[in-house]
Amino acid sequence: MGISKKCYFFSGIDGGSIKWLLCQMELKPFICPSLYNQDSKPVNTIGRFIKIHSADNCDLNTTDIINDYNFPNESMTVGFFVFICDEYIKISFRQLENATIISNLMSYVQLYKCSFDIEGIDPFFVITNTRVLTILTANFTSFQALDNRSSCHGSKNIQALGLKCIHNDITNFIQYMFNCNNETSKVKEILVSQCKGAINQQMLRKIFPDLQTLEVDKCDLKGKVEFPWSINDAFLTDNLSRSEYLQNHLIKSFHLNIPYNIFRRQISLINNGLTTRSSIQLSRKLHFFRISKNNISFFDEDIFKNVEGLQVVILTELGLREIRGLTFSGLTELLHLDLSKNELGDLPSGVFDQLSSLTFLSLANNSLTVLPKQVFFHLNKLISLDLGYNKILTVGQEIFPVNSVALNSVILKNNPLRDFPVTLLYIRGLKTIDVRFTNINFQNMTALLEHVDPTSLIRSVESSSSSIDSDYLQTTTTWRKIDLSHSNVTGFLIKTNASAHAKRMLLIILKHFKFVFLAQSFKCYSDILPFNKLMLNLTESGYWTGEEYFYTEWTCKLPFEFQGRAVLRLKAEETYSVVNITDCPPLCECYIREMFNVTIVNCRDKELNTLPENMPSGMLDIWLENNNISKLTVRKYLGNIRQLLISNNNLGEIEPDALKKMINIKRLTLDNNLLMHIPENIKDLDIDAISLQNNLFACDCNSLWFKKWLTVNIDLIENIHDITCHSENNAQPIVLLHDNKFVCHDRTVHQSYVIPVVVGILLTFIALFLGFYFRVEIKVLIYVTFELHPFDRQKCDKREIIDLTIIHAKDSSEFVEEKLVFPLKQMQFVVFSVANDFVAGYSLQENVSSAVLQSKHVLLILSDEMFANTVLMDYTWAECQNKIKVNRANFLLVTSVTENNVVTALNKDVQKYIKLHKHLKYRNALFLSKIKYTLRSYSKNNLGASQDNLMVNMNTNIVFPFERELKITKGHEYDLFFCYSCDERDYCQNNLIPRLERESYRICTPDSHFHPGACILTNIGLAVESSSHTIFVTSSLETLDDLQLFAFQRAIEKTRLSKYNHLIVIFLQDKTSKIDDRDIKDYLNSYVYLDVTDRNFMAKLKNALMPQIKVKLSDTYIIIRNGVT
Repeated sequence: MGISKKCYFFSGIDGGSIKWLLCQMELKPFICPSLYNQDSKPVNTIGRFIKIHSADNCDLNTTDIINDYNFPNESMTVGFFVFICDEYIKISFRQLENATIISNLMSYVQLYKCSFDIEGIDPFFVITNTRVLTILTANFTSFQALDNRSSCHGSKNIQALGLKCIHNDITNFIQYMFNCNNETSKVKEILVSQCKGAINQQMLRKIFPDLQTLEVDKCDLKGKVEFPWSINDAFLTDNLSRSEYLQNHLIKSFHLNIPYNIFRRQISLINNGLTTRSSIQLSRKLHFFRISKNNISFFDEDIFKNVEGLQVVILTELGLREIRGLTFSGLTELLHLDLSKNELGDLPSGVFDQLSSLTFLSLANNSLTVLPKQVFFHLNKLISLDLGYNKILTVGQEIFPVNSVALNSVILKNNPLRDFPVTLLYIRGLKTIDVRFTNINFQNMTALLEHVDPTSLIRSVESSSSSIDSDYLQTTTTWRKIDLSHSNVTGFLIKTNASAHAKRMLLIILKHFKFVFLAQSFKCYSDILPFNKLMLNLTESGYWTGEEYFYTEWTCKLPFEFQGRAVLRLKAEETYSVVNITDCPPLCECYIREMFNVTIVNCRDKELNTLPENMPSGMLDIWLENNNISKLTVRKYLGNIRQLLISNNNLGEIEPDALKKMINIKRLTLDNNLLMHIPENIKDLDIDAISLQNNLFACDCNSLWFKKWLTVNIDLIENIHDITCHSENNAQPIVLLHDNKFVCHDRTVHQSYVIPVVVGILLTFIALFLGFYFRVEIKVLIYVTFELHPFDRQKCDKREIIDLTIIHAKDSSEFVEEKLVFPLKQMQFVVFSVANDFVAGYSLQENVSSAVLQSKHVLLILSDEMFANTVLMDYTWAECQNKIKVNRANFLLVTSVTENNVVTALNKDVQKYIKLHKHLKYRNALFLSKIKYTLRSYSKNNLGASQDNLMVNMNTNIVFPFERELKITKGHEYDLFFCYSCDERDYCQNNLIPRLERESYRICTPDSHFHPGACILTNIGLAVESSSHTIFVTSSLETLDDLQLFAFQRAIEKTRLSKYNHLIVIFLQDKTSKIDDRDIKDYLNSYVYLDVTDRNFMAKLKNALMPQIKVKLSDTYIIIRNGVT
């Protein structure tokens, strides 16, 4: 989740309800990592969730609560007291009769929805030595500031204060809390968020003169912003220092470099209504300055003039349009500068020149088009540079610090870059170049290589400067990554006549840089041959072993027959190029196989009934498989054919003259047709290969020559033993049949008269039988031809608003979309499919059940993946049975898109159903027409036949008609809680979350809403409870940490209890990894999740989300402030 804290829950201790005046409470222990060290030894941390279930104001048995902790006396301990009220009530801490002050204890006190009396809680602060107080979402119904409050002993020792979603005027409330006889408070850190009323800075300065950290989020500020107030650093008390864990989390995560035992000097102003005209005065020593989500188009150049020691500056989401040249002048200690998510269109020259210590710089999500010369050239300590999501077209020379050994990451993703920035190859320390989602294509790879400077390239990749030629041609063991995923690169296209310099540069680059593409990214046409030939020569010369990553990971996407094949394993004679030829037949595609100067005409799967009339000139390879051609007729181009592939047609006759004209034929495939005889002049063809199996050859005297020809030409006949003919009602291999079996009988009187009569009678019965057996096909043909539908009229339920629900697995999604969904929607049918319309977050059973209930028919697509995991098929059969038995026998339609024998793999009930109701054959010419006929069987097809209902949208409220919005309560402060790890942070923060925020969704994220210092499980639990949905984003299920698993378990628990799709899982990559966690494994097998590679991903996500309703900000809040920092 981007936060590495690990906490573990144990079984809860239920205090029960003692008296009605006492609070009904439940204690649940939790353990967090050590946050502090004392005298270099870790300080133990003990925590309790104290859940208060009372509906009215009540008294806490505070003594019992403290005793439950069993704090040790011999060593310092940090105690977490987390009070969570179910309702907005007031709790009393008066039950302290037997409590004593605990030595060696420092406590964190958090209250959620719980209000209190300040004088009543002060003794509790004293006893527990409270140092951190966080109040979340509380409503103090009545209070007034006391002029001379007597009990301030506990309050005055508080060092960190967090106030969020207080329903009272924030200034009055702070005065009420800390009005202690005009004594100044020891508070060093304040976080105030979502205030009522404006913050009076002068009042804060008076009460908290030693304040080191001020964070103000979603609160208005009065007057000039002036900070810090204190000159001196403040140290943690009691010889405490932050643990390595807390230091990494609070300090090093922002690249700060301050001692472990002092407070951060920080001001953060977020969403405060500040404008360009607002006065901001910074002076004295300051470590951290952040201002975000305000409306400031530029800053004065002297804003940082009087600041010392500034290490972090974050100026994001301000609408900044200008950065002036001297803005960062003198900030020689600055380590972290974030200017992302603004409107910067250009940068002044030298703006960063004086930032000699800078290690992190982000200019992402701006409108930069051109980078000034040497703009980053002097930043030799820079480690990470983020320029993603801008409008940069080109990157010139002398932009980056090429001499830097520190810079290891440059991000240029989501820019319209056309050319790869060669200068990036010269940066010696660079480990990652991120150019994803750019327009880089390598179409002119040769020109790019010609411009590479060999000296700069070799200097950047060599491991030692002592000997330039010693190792730069050795294959590295630590690849530098160039990520080109989602770019326009489809291959390394170099020219045949590329110079020796270009070839040498390519060799050096491939020796040290790993180019990362999406799986199957390359277009493997003839233009890749020069690159393949070069790589082959380098392999033969010993530069490559053939085991390098590009030999195995670079695979073809196109053409279809090469899909998934290794790019560098392709042979030259296999490849061809796409061309635009005017004589190319309609519906077909044409290519050129350059090596043989042959034109390929691809007419596969085009439902052709005859040979095309015309073809391009020159030698031809014609692909006609999977059509409906019944006769091989004479065409003028037959003499130019080199290959004729006509398998899987209805071929029953070949004209002898057609074969006579095929003078150049080398390969002929006639398998899987209806041929009974082959013209004898096939013997005259000078052919290299022929395929004839799976035809209806006759074993008569006219076929004896055919057997002898097959026997003589056994080497050129493919699968010769599968070529059969029919003799004595048996199909036998022709080459194994004795010659005496090839006979023709003379006709007798019996044969001339009796047989025809008998045959006529049999044919009549056969015709009647076929008429009955193919009654559906006949009725469909009548409907298709004459648009008559007199048969099979049906009535539908008014709830059945979906004409057809298509249940299918992922491997048949493309078939369903192209062959069913698209054509049926064009016919004005309402179609619901798994790929397009299943609602994420609901279980497969819920989706299937709801869809079946509202459908007139269901089509089940059987595929290999459907049989590998039968859960979806089993749910479908179970839900369909009621309608099959009660309403209509043909409610469930079945078809198979796998070549395997699927019927025997089905359960017996489904097998029986298919036998009674023939399943559809998707290769059948009437496949779609049969479905259309079935769907048009309703006299009142309210949606499918009505022009008024063409815009029916299969949104969540249609599919799940029950009132999901009733599940939203006023406790849902947020629409969405995002859970993600560091690997997914970039995608979530810079892509997905901004898109949803533009749709006005209220979003909670760990980075923005979880505050450091607290046990993270508190944040997670409250985030899940306070959000309508948990969006769980992951790219790998193998690397989920304990926090992600905890968040997942809490979210799935809420999904099951609330009975709606609270949890929505999003995958950034294919989920092929091994899964050990049972909850996640069960979820993936039973629930619908989302994949960002899906072209309809965003629409599916928004369809799955709750309908947005207004929720008052004052109702609840989830952020926790819990640390002395």
